[in-house]
Amino acid sequence: MAEQTMTVAGGGIGGLALGIALRRTGMPVTVIERTASVRDVGAGLVLYPNALHALAEIDTSLASAVLAAGHVPETDEVRPIVDTGGAVISTDRVGELARRFGAPQVSLLRTTLQSLLLRYAADAGVRMRHGIGVTGYRDLGDEVEVGLSDGNSTTTAALIGADGLHSVVRRYLLGADVPRYCGYTTLRGRSPAPPEFPHGFIVTADGIGVFAAPIGSGRLYWTAKVAAPAGTWTAKPPKQAWADLLALMTGWHPAIVDVVRRTDPDAPVVVTDINDREPVTGWSRGRVSLLGDAAHPMSPGAGQGAGMALEDAAVLGGLLSRIADIPEALRGYAKQRAPRTALVVNQSRHRDHVVRGERGEFSTHDGELTDLFGWRAVFGLAAE
Repeated sequence: MAEQTMTVAGGGIGGLALGIALRRTGMPVTVIERTASVRDVGAGLVLYPNALHALAEIDTSLASAVLAAGHVPETDEVRPIVDTGGAVISTDRVGELARRFGAPQVSLLRTTLQSLLLRYAADAGVRMRHGIGVTGYRDLGDEVEVGLSDGNSTTTAALIGADGLHSVVRRYLLGADVPRYCGYTTLRGRSPAPPEFPHGFIVTADGIGVFAAPIGSGRLYWTAKVAAPAGTWTAKPPKQAWADLLALMTGWHPAIVDVVRRTDPDAPVVVTDINDREPVTGWSRGRVSLLGDAAHPMSPGAGQGAGMALEDAAVLGGLLSRIADIPEALRGYAKQRAPRTALVVNQSRHRDHVVRGERGEFSTHDGELTDLFGWRAVFGLAAE
């Protein structure tokens, strides 16, 4: 039988990274993505040292391109942790991460990262199928038959579900289960950096917290966490949610409020209820496996959603390049990754608990974020 392609369901960060990793070893890869194109939304993200190590494992030039596309802190750069009046309580010494963990952090827009991954995937020869989704599969033992949303099907040597929180592949593999609401909603946007906080800030108050980080060219991306029942904020039109967030920030330091007030009108505020799931171990069966949020969705408490997906891609790509027996490689991948990702899911929950407090309210904390909650274990582990 001729060599079959590997199929990845989902063309997000993890799915594209896996496609690149597999192509670097010569494997034919098809990535199936249900959306027609990359949307330019206001969400940014921070990739921490472990994510940069994983990117370098996949493709060193890709890792360099990501660093060049975002904001990498200078060695003495700090991100202030402030109260709502703007007084500095503590600092997050972000510039020290490179020395401590062998790679820096980089903050950038999600669409910037996604566009880079798409470009490198195309250059590597990954076949992309946009505007079509995976609807189910049958593992036939020596191949997998994959159902597609256009009514057709395809066969593949293996199917990797990188199709997010509401993964179709996960539902077929592990059964239907309801995600766990984490107790808060995020609102996200981007805006000019104020002179008072050129490197961003972290501020928390009762029921609300705002994080901002630079993305280059004098701009920040910001994320607000608001404690509320599920569906409260997502039911609002984005402009109304933005206005209501500003109302919650009444009386805060003007520069902090202006970061939200001056949000780029061409990139609407993104509003998302935050969910995760209980960690599981058996997410590889036969010739089917999961990756990223499909396998281990987590809250943004530890800032590791993208990082864990990149680590997954590096580990799985490496195992599939070394182990000819695909089911064995997939089992080894899940066995290796499950303890690591469970730790980070729980670290994220712990961080959420500390921020929200016992009554579901955000409260000011002190201490350096790079030292709290086991950050050394999270940031310092490269994908190996």
